[in-house]
Amino acid sequence: MNIKKIIKYILIAIPLLFLAKCSVEIAMYNADLLPSINPNPTHKMRVHGNFPFEDEVKFDMGLLYVTTNPICDKKNWLAGIRFPHRFMKSFPATVKDGVFESDIYLDSYFSGMCGWQAHGVYLLSKKKKDDLIKPNTNEKQTDYKIPILDRYIGVIAHESFKGQGKTLDVECIKRNDVFWKGFPKEMTLTRYYCKYLGEISRPRDRGSKLKANISSSQKEVEINFIDKGFKEWKK
Repeated sequence: MNIKKIIKYILIAIPLLFLAKCSVEIAMYNADLLPSINPNPTHKMRVHGNFPFEDEVKFDMGLLYVTTNPICDKKNWLAGIRFPHRFMKSFPATVKDGVFESDIYLDSYFSGMCGWQAHGVYLLSKKKKDDLIKPNTNEKQTDYKIPILDRYIGVIAHESFKGQGKTLDVECIKRNDVFWKGFPKEMTLTRYYCKYLGEISRPRDRGSKLKANISSSQKEVEINFIDKGFKEWKK
């Protein structure tokens, strides 16, 4: 075989090998778009604090995991932005005498090729009582599932920062929401809406700067839920 043929075959083989490598990597990354469960998590964080809605609301604590490897991002080519993939893990919470407690594990999933990492702390709440009322009657509407209300409370930085460990104050209001207004299925649902009293970032564009209020080095986080009463919906 002469030198020219050898060079020709090499030039053909190099891009084919590169494409094969890329295909294998893409397949592996796609397979990691859902995190793999860690059967023995050890990175525990205790979340606790005041919760004045014990009689009406039951809830779990939610921990949002996101991918940190850009190759796994969801991309919006038209807008020129990219988003990490997300996955929510819930942890049971107990409430007694107006105080709640929950143990969350930051390493509930393996990092994997996509670099899954705990990012945000959520309140996943739903009312204990179904108070959906049919219009113009006092009859309870019982054939409607009350949705879980997820409220973004904290952002986790995987490094220490100044001011970490402070109590997180969260204000909650009670509000009536009307569904299918003007239709035969019209119904009213009383909901709680909670908001952290501070500035934190949202898990949006990867290029946005992280503003955190929780450090992964903390052993516990105190959240103070504040009852701000009933407020009418303002359009």
